[in-house]
Amino acid sequence: MEQFKEDDKLVKDLMKHSALKMPFEDFEDRMMDKIYEEKQQRYSVQKSTRIAWLFFFLGLFFGLLITSLTSTLDYQFAGIPLKKLAYLLQIGIALVLLFQFDWLLNLTFQKKD
Repeated sequence: MEQFKEDDKLVKDLMKHSALKMPFEDFEDRMMDKIYEEKQQRYSVQKSTRIAWLFFFLGLFFGLLITSLTSTLDYQFAGIPLKKLAYLLQIGIALVLLFQFDWLLNLTFQKKD
């Protein structure tokens, strides 16, 4: 019986020495707060991505509308036919939409860590 008490005391002493000491008292609380903030940030990014897609399609619609309206212009501005200016406008709209589409695809399907 005496042997069991000594063994228990020895095990308790060993367990006390094996306990990890945290560098700060509130370490666990800070880590949980950080996890919560990252979760909120991830949700915010997902929400912003959905809104970005909505505005992309609105821009696409208005870009197509402006392109179709400017293709029928037969006026001149400072001696330059507006059709030539309309081509530059159409190329600009197409480039902006392509770059935005590429950016949104990368943002939507990026690898999640």
